[in-house]
Amino acid sequence: MSQAVVKVSTLVSYLKSKIDQDNYLQRILVSGEISNFVHHRSGHWYFTLKDEASRLSCVMFSSSASRSKYYPKDGDKVILQANTSVFESSGQLQLYVTGIKLDGIGDLHIQFELLKKKLFEEGYFDENHKLEIPKYPMRIGLITGKNTAAREDVVSTLARRWPIADLVEINTLVQGEAASAQIIQAIGKMEKEEVDVLLLVRGGGSIEDLWAFNDEALAKCIYHCTIPIITGVGHEIDTTIVDYVSDLRAPTPTGACEIATPDQEDVKQNLALLKQALIKQCRSDVEFERAQVNRFKNMTWFISPGTLVDQRKMKLDYISNRLQIVSYSSQKKRIELEQVSQNFKSLVSKKLHQVGLEVQTKAQFINQNVMQRFDRENKKLGSMIHLLDAYSPLNVLKRGYSITSNSKGICTSVKQVQVGDELTVRLTDGELITKVNRKESRHGN
Repeated sequence: MSQAVVKVSTLVSYLKSKIDQDNYLQRILVSGEISNFVHHRSGHWYFTLKDEASRLSCVMFSSSASRSKYYPKDGDKVILQANTSVFESSGQLQLYVTGIKLDGIGDLHIQFELLKKKLFEEGYFDENHKLEIPKYPMRIGLITGKNTAAREDVVSTLARRWPIADLVEINTLVQGEAASAQIIQAIGKMEKEEVDVLLLVRGGGSIEDLWAFNDEALAKCIYHCTIPIITGVGHEIDTTIVDYVSDLRAPTPTGACEIATPDQEDVKQNLALLKQALIKQCRSDVEFERAQVNRFKNMTWFISPGTLVDQRKMKLDYISNRLQIVSYSSQKKRIELEQVSQNFKSLVSKKLHQVGLEVQTKAQFINQNVMQRFDRENKKLGSMIHLLDAYSPLNVLKRGYSITSNSKGICTSVKQVQVGDELTVRLTDGELITKVNRKESRHGN
């Protein structure tokens, strides 16, 4: 062998690099069927994609799987977006999936799940909003297709179970683009018909056939409808958006009618039981009343009603006499009370007059004392003013004296004055400004 020998890992690495660099094999769309699906605890998805002739190993890492709106299961027909590469450890060719969805019908499933999630989060499936289904509806509304098996199932079931009810029927399309709009109009008309309960039914079919019942506007119309609505759309395995928002969901059109109506045979049986119970109760009541009559028949007042009347008259007379006595006593007490009231008023008037005189006398006495005290104090004040006036320096000045002061204040000694000082001499009618030319001290000072 003249060719160079390469290791397995080298060959696998070379093949991987070639495939990774081939743009045709990257970000390709591949369709096939899922098998051997494994959701690993790491979050990665491992599965095989196959068709009639071949199969490929696939892996979808958790970063991509967590964003997927579709969860795979074995047997699903899907379309993958993936990059082709080789897993070096095993040398196996595999697809690294970045996106996945159902093939064809899968788009409708995704739309269904998205709308279901949206309406749930907005509260349209809230159980507290659902209306109660009447027990004995006498006017039943039916919205379904014309001449359909679903309609015949409802009509025959109603005739068998509850034929006394009136059926108000509106036929609409139950498949296709215009179906949901027609159903919405029919619900509006039913509200004007004032039916007790409304059945919205359709037979089974594919998801495309039932797609009109996954309409958002129809779901909101059912939510706001004032009539209790029971839906029976498709077969038991079929579930549409209207089933979640309606007041009650039935597995089939026949089931919807059975849920909405009582069975007349059960009602008849219940009525028979109630009739027997009522008869029994009436007989018991009659026996009780008969026993009461028999007991009363043996009583004195029943044998001789006059005796009872006489007894009642005697009691009435007794009560009347008691009332007269009480009335007389009350009148007497009223007179006594009026007398006491008058005496009290007279006594209070006299007491108020006496107190008024005492207050007046004391007021005069107080006024006299105040005036006398005022005169005494006034005289005392006059004496003090006269004495103060006698000692006033101003009166001393009137007698020929004067007050001498310099810049430091009143001078009382020649020691406080220097030759050349300017002095102020205050007399009784003014002041003299003088200057000291000479000073002489007495007592040898």
